[in-house]
Amino acid sequence: APSRMEAQLDAVNLLSGAKTQSNPENVVGLLSTGGKGVEVHVALTSDIGKVLSLSHGIKIGGKANLSAGIQVAQLSLKHRQNKNQRQR
Repeated sequence: APSRMEAQLDAVNLLSGAKTQSNPENVVGLLSTGGKGVEVHVALTSDIGKVLSLSHGIKIGGKANLSAGIQVAQLSLKHRQNKNQRQR
């Protein structure tokens, strides 16, 4: 059986692949909420390979701060390239 981290990496792979393949304008990003604080590992991109390669470098540890993670995600959406996209 896979560990919790392996299952999360599989979910990152499936979700990022599905979102970017469903529409060519879709972009995904990757951030972690544990450890020293919220850390953006991959800014918004349509390159799935970049997301997958950098997702394997995430370390396990610390307490998750979900509210701070949501705030950082909203901030990164404000600074995206394509301003025609809307947050859902």
